[in-house]
Amino acid sequence: MKPLHRVLGIVLFILVSVAAAFFVYAAVSSNLWSNTFQALGDNKTGALAAGLLVFLLVLLYSYTGSHRAEYERYISFEGEGGSVRISRHAVRDFLAGLAAEFSTVEKLDPEFTMRRENMDVELNVTVRPGCHIPELSRMLQERVRTTLRVSLGITQVGKVDVLVQEIAGAGGPRRDEPEAEFSGDMT
Repeated sequence: MKPLHRVLGIVLFILVSVAAAFFVYAAVSSNLWSNTFQALGDNKTGALAAGLLVFLLVLLYSYTGSHRAEYERYISFEGEGGSVRISRHAVRDFLAGLAAEFSTVEKLDPEFTMRRENMDVELNVTVRPGCHIPELSRMLQERVRTTLRVSLGITQVGKVDVLVQEIAGAGGPRRDEPEAEFSGDMT
């Protein structure tokens, strides 16, 4: 349905462009303007048919575009035996289940975007106190890539970003302890 939607979009663009150019030219040439509307008045059937045709093209264009939203709720790729479609919701739930594999992860909320052929993944993570975040991040990135490739057949994974949103149960410094000053590099 995508090719039909594109063709209809091109046809409508050309029709609207030609009509706009004609009206601009007709407005400059007063003789053409009056002749055009007189011809349309004389041929009401032709004018009605042209108007209905453009209206139907717009409806068909809208209809073919509306099914794209449903299609985009799925990730599609070609496998060895044909095409495969996996719902975005299922992929999100599947990745969220990886939290159970890591004892230091309390919550994992994955988001992802498709960019051409690549899937970019963003993992919003809540970790438990005492977690070594750089090591956990590396392991999560590796595990997400492996899981997507092996379990779901998604081989084209772009970047996997890990965003630690919270350290669960880790309050700030106690009131009786002085606040530690950070002197390292944040990059």
